[in-house]
Amino acid sequence: MVAGVFRGFNTSLDMLLGAAVVLLPSVWVATSLTSGRSVISPIWLGLARYSLAAAGFAVLFVLRPDSGPLSVLAGSALALVLPPVVVVWHQRRHNTMRPE
Repeated sequence: MVAGVFRGFNTSLDMLLGAAVVLLPSVWVATSLTSGRSVISPIWLGLARYSLAAAGFAVLFVLRPDSGPLSVLAGSALALVLPPVVVVWHQRRHNTMRPE
């Protein structure tokens, strides 16, 4: 990540771990909902997603107590914001390149 160049390896690692804590439960929920085999209600999956993310943050700070909270928060915020931005950018790019 770019933060590693400016702030150091630990800051970059904290941002990466913060993003992973947010993205891993989201990926699990997405695959569960789209598999067609899910017997769990989407409401419970959403609750499980946020509970797993909270547990992930707790485990992260227990295993790495020297982690920078702002770096972890920045990584998790990027993980929440970046995927929708990329999808919108890709759709706009695809729509403008299609001949009509």
